[in-house]
Amino acid sequence: MDSSRIAHFLETTYPDPPLPLVSPLGTKIENHSRLVIGSVFRTSVMPREIHVLSPCSQEYFRRTREARLGGGQRLEDLLAEGKEERSWEAAREGVQMIGELLRTNAVAGPFVLGVKPSYTDFFVAGSLEAARVVDEGVFERVCGFPGFREVYDGCAAWMERRD
Repeated sequence: MDSSRIAHFLETTYPDPPLPLVSPLGTKIENHSRLVIGSVFRTSVMPREIHVLSPCSQEYFRRTREARLGGGQRLEDLLAEGKEERSWEAAREGVQMIGELLRTNAVAGPFVLGVKPSYTDFFVAGSLEAARVVDEGVFERVCGFPGFREVYDGCAAWMERRD
């Protein structure tokens, strides 16, 4: 959770050559994403995340996430009775607005600031990649909104495994 502080530190400590890691536009996108997409991911990704974890990790994940949910809720309850669809519908306009912000400099390139990637691009692409690993359908649903796939595809080279 210190990533944005680290990006700001690097940008101010090592200004040459300039690499814009943080920007007012990026901060706006990150803040809105945490509120809007974070809420949808809590409903759509979190209950499915347990399926990509080892059995030992599953126990810890379930215990800690269900404690956060409170009220005796289970992870599976987030997907029951149309809750997931209601969450997506409530977030639709906000996700569209974030997509429009992502496309602010689209004529210059696929990234938030145009040609060069910034911290925000990796924040968005990393969140999308995490969703893709957990559930391809959730990933595709977000990428169905303009702006998201462009940033994800722009960052793809940095997400390739090299081991």
